[in-house]
Amino acid sequence: QLRVLDLHNNALRGDIGELLSELRNVEHIDLSYNEFYGGLSVPVENVSSLANTIRHVNLSHNQLNGGFLKEEAIGLFKNLQLLDLGDNSISGQLPSFGSLPGLRVLKLGKNQLFGPVPVELVEGFVPLEELDLSHNGFTGSIRVINSTTLKVLKLSSNQLSGDLPSSLRSCEMVDLSNNMISGDVSVMSNWEATLVDLDLSSNKLSGSLSNLPHFADLNTFNLRNNSLVGALPSLLDTSPILSVVELSLNQLSGHIPGSFFTSTTLKSLNLSGNHLTGPIPLQGSRVSELLVMSTYPQMESLDLSNNSLTGGLPSEIGNIARLKLLNLAGNELLGQLPSELSKLSDLEYLDLSRNNFKGKIPDKLSNSLSAFNVSNNDLSGPIPENLRGFPRSAFSPGNSLLIFPKGMPATGSSQDHTLDHVRHHSSKGSIRVAIIVASVVAAVMIVFVFLAFHRAQLKDIHGRCGFSDTTTGGNAKSGGLARPSRFKFHSTAQAPQTSLSFSNDHLLTSNSRSVSGQQEFAAEIVEHGAAERVTTSSASVNPSLLDNEPVSSGRKSSPGSPLASSPHVIETFEQPVTLDVYSPDRLAGELFFLDTSLSFTIEELSRAPAEVLGRGSHGTLYKATLRNGHMLTVKWLRVGLVKHKKEFAKEVKKIGSVRHSDFVPVRAYYWGPREQERLLLSDYIQCDNLALHLYETTPRRYHPLSFSQRLKVAVEVAECLLHLHDRGLPHGNLKPTNILLADPDYHACLTDYCLHRLMTPTGIAEQILNLGALGYRAPELASTSKPVPSFKADVYALGVILMELLTRRSAGDIISGQSGAVDLTDWVRLCDQEGRGMDCIDRDIASGEEHTKAMDDMLAISLRCILPVNERPNIRQVYEDLCSISL
Repeated sequence: QLRVLDLHNNALRGDIGELLSELRNVEHIDLSYNEFYGGLSVPVENVSSLANTIRHVNLSHNQLNGGFLKEEAIGLFKNLQLLDLGDNSISGQLPSFGSLPGLRVLKLGKNQLFGPVPVELVEGFVPLEELDLSHNGFTGSIRVINSTTLKVLKLSSNQLSGDLPSSLRSCEMVDLSNNMISGDVSVMSNWEATLVDLDLSSNKLSGSLSNLPHFADLNTFNLRNNSLVGALPSLLDTSPILSVVELSLNQLSGHIPGSFFTSTTLKSLNLSGNHLTGPIPLQGSRVSELLVMSTYPQMESLDLSNNSLTGGLPSEIGNIARLKLLNLAGNELLGQLPSELSKLSDLEYLDLSRNNFKGKIPDKLSNSLSAFNVSNNDLSGPIPENLRGFPRSAFSPGNSLLIFPKGMPATGSSQDHTLDHVRHHSSKGSIRVAIIVASVVAAVMIVFVFLAFHRAQLKDIHGRCGFSDTTTGGNAKSGGLARPSRFKFHSTAQAPQTSLSFSNDHLLTSNSRSVSGQQEFAAEIVEHGAAERVTTSSASVNPSLLDNEPVSSGRKSSPGSPLASSPHVIETFEQPVTLDVYSPDRLAGELFFLDTSLSFTIEELSRAPAEVLGRGSHGTLYKATLRNGHMLTVKWLRVGLVKHKKEFAKEVKKIGSVRHSDFVPVRAYYWGPREQERLLLSDYIQCDNLALHLYETTPRRYHPLSFSQRLKVAVEVAECLLHLHDRGLPHGNLKPTNILLADPDYHACLTDYCLHRLMTPTGIAEQILNLGALGYRAPELASTSKPVPSFKADVYALGVILMELLTRRSAGDIISGQSGAVDLTDWVRLCDQEGRGMDCIDRDIASGEEHTKAMDDMLAISLRCILPVNERPNIRQVYEDLCSISL
């Protein structure tokens, strides 16, 4: 008889409940990394045969949804040792696990679970060795850990509060990051000395680190982004084998202990964003002696930025031979840059900006440098030859005595010359028109900046802003050495060409921006919060596919911006935006089709005439027309947005498998040899989106939708979501601009669905942040720094859209009334509570007595959709309720 069933990492589909009901006498099941769907709330009698024998269950990385196993069913699994259901969409509260005497490993991370953490999991009633409940919505506190068997505890990215646990017993790896845990860290003095890895970052901890116990085996120590104060202890004295120390974004003061630079184990030290003073302790007989010894350590990353360090940069820096990242920006360092910097042959990131360095830039800095910034200093002399690929923003403002060679780009990258080549036939009249257009757009943007700022203030007053410090960057003075995102702002404002060949040598791309945390916050508000009212001057833009982001900005960057520059990249808000030309020879990667109904070659795609449609939150959009006349929408994804190739390929196949007349199908994808060459290809649909039908009034291109048409759209959108949810797929980006209405009967069609499955956590957070700025983000997604789209979040977004359909007011509107200024959802809720629900309804459909009850029913459904997540209906209930409305 079958004892071991291992089919992991395939593309298998099916209802998991039905499959489990068919299994008998199996001891080991591994169906991870497949596409199984459905819930686990199966009848007890259906799993009784399996429960008697099963020991190991791994159903992680599927599309499971619905509730968890019922408590009476859990009690049958007496022999269960491992249960891994991570990375699904399972929701609800956890039952008791006290009846599982042999359970050793429980992994439920990245689901939609909520409620308190069952006490038996940490108090020793279950002999767990590993517990992973990270990336859920658990609440409450963890007061004490009494389990003598628990080694690995992962509770990150929940909503846990209260103090730190008073005891960890035998835990070796503890991750409580990204919660709301508060209190004094002095409780750590009572912890046992078994810790190896500790992550308490992004909480609300306070106090000093002066009384830490002797953690002899501690390898990773991360308390980033808390409110720690006091002097920085000599951690290496109590934890001699530390490899990673991450204490950035606190309020630590005093000098940096020299022992950090004599350790033979420390690889990464990040003390940025504190109040540290004094010199960099690389000098002195003991330190200098150890620095030149062949046994000197492994340090690869050193970030001391945004402190108040003084003195010079010691020449001993050149002896840290393995260093790849050096960030000293935003201090008070002075003197000459030591020539020994050239000895750091592996250096990839170097930021010395916002100091008082003088003299020449050392010759022959590492050829591995991909990010470089020495702006806001007093450097002089010629730019070294191997640094001339970096734009002027890497050296200025400041450094007025630097000598720039001829041909070095003054305000942009060398790619600007290609742009000039493309445009050199433009007439003076075209230039004048472009300048006028840019000026108008800049003026409009100033208005929207003011409105967005006003809206942000109102949100703050009501305590409902929803932008967490962690998501937006938190401390504005924190440096940043991550590779820049691919938004880019340049110096000219001429309109881009409207038609080009779809090959890399003519690709219009939008490049990077670099801002501090608070600037990023403002930028999201402006670019997404006010963008629903921005129109474009380019005749080539199709509003149905544009994500409604502005193409210009008049904002200024602060001198304290983090690391700005990489070769051919400029990072500044100082001038209006233009699009840049990226120019490899041609598309030279791999093209993968997701069905057999469409076929063309890379060469055909490269030569296809292309039209710039605009820039969305995921990248730049084009319409490409193939030789046979078939038109495609090509989404050129932003750098750093998507996962690695294998995981991307697996997820895009799931998205491509969605075949339904109400969805714009993803037909293929292209994976190029460079990171910036990731394309998603779908059919081009010639129709406008719901936002335009609701809000376009100048000039009035659209007749007002009747109530019956609006109800029809609502039902069809709910039906689309039901189709996705039944397959275990949240949409994740539902908003009116992603709902296309096909003439003549305004049939609703969804686009941009499930793209979060292709993204890195950073990309997902950006997408959800955009939804928040526009008003479609569910509140529970605002309370975690690593939000994940969910079915209930889709329902919330649909509820907001139902309100928009009824009121013809945008989710981003601020509405003034007797109760002050509120947003759309609060306004509708207040009107309903005061018995004035019909006052919200758009006058175009509210005149007369016709359909009054139907409108009231639809309004009630919309209000249920925005209830707290525990009370919110699922999409099937919403769909059935909408279908039951009679006209």
